[in-house]
Amino acid sequence: MADLTHSAVDSLLGLLTGAIKNEFRLLGGVQGDIQFIKDEMDSMNGFLLHLTKMQTEHDDQLRAWMKQVRDIAYIADDCMELYMRDLRPTESGFWALIRHLPVLLRTVPARRRLAKKIRKLKDRVREVGERRLRYGVTVPEAKPKPKPVSKDITTDKSREKFLRALEVVEDDHRSTGVPSPSFSTAIHQLPYDLATDAGTVIEKIRVKCVPDHVESMKMLLRALYAYPHGTKEELESLEDKLNRRAADVPNEVMVFCYSKLSTHYKSCLQYLTAFLDEASISRTSLVRRWVAEGLVVRDKGKELQTMEEAGECCFNELVFRGFVRPATRVDTGPKIKSCNMESSVREFVIAITQSENFVAGGLPTHFDYQLDIRKIVQGQPQQQPLQRQRPWNIWDGLCAVPREPQQDDDDGKLHPMDKVVQKLKNLPEEYRLNVLDLGGCKGLKKCHLKSICKVLSIKYLSLRNTDVSRLPRAINNLWKLQTLDVRQTDLHPSDTAHIVLPNLKHLLAGSINRAGDEIESLSTVQMPRKIGRSTKTEVLRHVQILDGKVEPELQQVGHLKQLRKLGVVLSGSEDNIKHLLRTISKLSECLRSLSVWITAPPPMAGDGGGVTLDNKEGTDGISSSPPKYLESLNIKYFKGTSTSGSLPPWIEGLKLLSKITLRDTQLSANGLRILGKLESLCCLRLRRGSYTEDNISLKKGDFPKLQFLLIDQVCPTIRIAFEADAAPKLQRVVWTFDKNKKMEIMAGTISGIDNLRSLKELELNGDWIDREDYVNQALAAHPKYPLLRCSFPDSFFTGPTAHEVSITET
Repeated sequence: MADLTHSAVDSLLGLLTGAIKNEFRLLGGVQGDIQFIKDEMDSMNGFLLHLTKMQTEHDDQLRAWMKQVRDIAYIADDCMELYMRDLRPTESGFWALIRHLPVLLRTVPARRRLAKKIRKLKDRVREVGERRLRYGVTVPEAKPKPKPVSKDITTDKSREKFLRALEVVEDDHRSTGVPSPSFSTAIHQLPYDLATDAGTVIEKIRVKCVPDHVESMKMLLRALYAYPHGTKEELESLEDKLNRRAADVPNEVMVFCYSKLSTHYKSCLQYLTAFLDEASISRTSLVRRWVAEGLVVRDKGKELQTMEEAGECCFNELVFRGFVRPATRVDTGPKIKSCNMESSVREFVIAITQSENFVAGGLPTHFDYQLDIRKIVQGQPQQQPLQRQRPWNIWDGLCAVPREPQQDDDDGKLHPMDKVVQKLKNLPEEYRLNVLDLGGCKGLKKCHLKSICKVLSIKYLSLRNTDVSRLPRAINNLWKLQTLDVRQTDLHPSDTAHIVLPNLKHLLAGSINRAGDEIESLSTVQMPRKIGRSTKTEVLRHVQILDGKVEPELQQVGHLKQLRKLGVVLSGSEDNIKHLLRTISKLSECLRSLSVWITAPPPMAGDGGGVTLDNKEGTDGISSSPPKYLESLNIKYFKGTSTSGSLPPWIEGLKLLSKITLRDTQLSANGLRILGKLESLCCLRLRRGSYTEDNISLKKGDFPKLQFLLIDQVCPTIRIAFEADAAPKLQRVVWTFDKNKKMEIMAGTISGIDNLRSLKELELNGDWIDREDYVNQALAAHPKYPLLRCSFPDSFFTGPTAHEVSITET
């Protein structure tokens, strides 16, 4: 409980510090109350820091006091954010301040009411501080400073080496059923010399964990590796507990490992309490929720680190320590796409949160409301009741079971969205709701969104995969909004043009549509006209730029110096391409991902013209300043208008480019060879119209780091050949045939499988026949016996394949 309370107080202190810096704007007398609250909460925060380092359990009296501190921190945070909301104009400058004066005058009564609440809050803070002394809740003794670390354990290579040692331990145990010398290899890689100081103790613990609790022993070794300040005394204490509680070895080991997490990492792990029933959890969604809830802090010495990068570090740490395990990974390498928790870890998280009065004693208000809203949405009727039911996934709207819009049912009960709105209307004035995820919810109307837009504290709003069609202008009231997700919706495109959200970091939109067998389009929303005011924007994809607005809107995008991911949809005129390339050049230092969809042909496409992402004049364009840190590139031209066989020459200089997806680019064999020379390319997706020739051949020395190759209905008849020493790290090949034609596979259709030394899986999708059983014979002769996956028309073409990742994925 001390961990979560400390996080709440820490967040409040940052807000109070900012308020004091702007005290000249506050109503008279309030700044003194705020200073008093800050000083008191600062002292309480120091006390809580001591509590988080205690090894003893917190008694009931201490837990009750910490719950009071946590509640008052949330209330103070809510009051301060509401008070400061209307004090700052959304723009800087004298005229912006003049335009903001009506808002200041209009909100004077509301701010006076909040000022009175702050004065009452001051008295309450004083009472909580005196109550600690009155009941003898004393400050624990400070722990001695940890000893310095002799080994460098922070590098990814050292961690990978340690994890490989643990994998050997697991493999040896599975094959022999007894511990092997591999345990010693893992122990010797610990960051301090435990083999000498506590080798005997670790051996005793190993005896109690192996063979029945191998995973517990691995988790313990991970904790000892990640926390470089462990002591022999702590391990002896753990051994004593295992002797006394032999039947509960996994739980005692997890308690020990949990104690080695930092305060904020504990809070992030406790946050998963709200999602214990989910089959999988999206990494990006989880990290953004952590940030929205204020659970993430930057690492010391990394002032330039973004909050989302800090959240990624927290996620990776929880995975490394074994509390969270990978469910799916991206095609480009080891990066985790989604995760879940083992049943034993789930039970532990429940127990630890209950013991810290996080669940059993009542959830904090902002979590409590989130859970209630989730349960309401979860209870909606299913559209197809005959289908096998699966848990509704709060993290990913695509995993939600489709819902039917419903009005009041026969029993007179309200539609779930009406219940949600009713609950939101009953929120107390100073209440904050940071996260609202309605992904997969049907029956969501504009009137519901108007009510949602009155909850001004929302930082994360997901309408993904809902049937919402209009976005009210009241969306601009959500001035704290950081993430707006409207993917897989039929939202009116112009509804986003009027969005002005100064704190917006992620705008996610777009839905792929297939019209017949040939045309694949991306429907999405328009670019916000004043996107330049959202200077914190990091992700902007996918947004449409209309002709006549390309230059002014892209000029604003060029000023977003924190933009990491950009996805645009526009027509293919020469001027449009020129403006786009100029913008990309301006973002060369920050851009990591780029997606460009050309929706209409250039004016002279029928007279020999074409589309290519290159400035032919070579001036004032991307050639002089390419996006040198670009990692992902997605290109789709209007069908039949690309310059055949050509790739923008600046692609060859992208040393960090790891993922490429092409549509309708009419790539030639020479273009494929250019891609093969990219040093960092791990994932290549060739979709419909991306390649012009009948043969795809990976030559010797090409694609040195390629791991995933997708060939999706490129042309009716095609042959694939892998020469010796081509793509030495290729692990997975997915080949999707034209669904209108039966594919006959025979010798030579796909050749050189034996040359792919790292191949693990071959997936063939479509209507095909292997006349000579050639594929199975080739895989059987492969030294690693790759897996063959097959999908046929009756099942494959009813929906997206397992390998297909939406263009709007982030």
